[in-house]
Amino acid sequence: MALTPEIIAIVVAAGLVCGFLNAVASSGSAVSLPVLMSIGLHAVTANATNRVPVLVGAIAATVGLARSGAIPWRRALIVATPISLGAAIGALLSQHIPGHDLRLVVVGAIVIALGLILTNLKRLLDTPASDHARIGWKQIVLLFLVGIWAGFLVLDSGTYMLLVLVLAIGLPLVEANAIRCFATLAAAAVAMAIYADHQSIDWTAGGIMALGSVIGGLLGARLAISPQARRWIVGLLVMVIVGEVVHLSAGYLATANWLA
Repeated sequence: MALTPEIIAIVVAAGLVCGFLNAVASSGSAVSLPVLMSIGLHAVTANATNRVPVLVGAIAATVGLARSGAIPWRRALIVATPISLGAAIGALLSQHIPGHDLRLVVVGAIVIALGLILTNLKRLLDTPASDHARIGWKQIVLLFLVGIWAGFLVLDSGTYMLLVLVLAIGLPLVEANAIRCFATLAAAAVAMAIYADHQSIDWTAGGIMALGSVIGGLLGARLAISPQARRWIVGLLVMVIVGEVVHLSAGYLATANWLA
């Protein structure tokens, strides 16, 4: 992998967008992961390396949100625990499952996420009292399953975290997004430690992308607590997920036509 000035600029810019999207709404890996593969990283290495900008951006976003008092720490720690345990299992599984083409699975997961968002727009945009939120065993199991996906393939795991936090637990969207940022930090740290132990990370590419992710995370944290945060969160989620569906579907159809 030759790191020309042009490639470095693209990688840093992708990290900035990744950090920004992950702070505001999630789905930043829809930008960072394809860029890492496009510069020559193997899919498995790119998936592992992607945890570096995700983690660094989540740290920046969490610091920004914490300074504004936007994170309810007790609830955030409760949510992060099953997600982190699931992330450890997901990361370990990814080291032992053959690298088959998971494009159809990913497209299916993205389509489900988009469907859940579009059919629950009113509930996502409402502001229920956080005192009515409930985290029982069913919700913990859902968070654990989301954590497995986050550890295995981080793409859209933040979207599923938001959906569980808002639709299953009953948190207001802005509070749920702040908790999601911290939970993403915890899950990315656990997964990255496992990938690092297996020497799957390209630290050069990950470090360069992390530079942009810091800036994106700090900028996104400001927008995530703005008066219009709810509409920004939902709008960006829909836009990015639709883009993912189009991109992955086009890639699958191109591959299918080539094989025909």
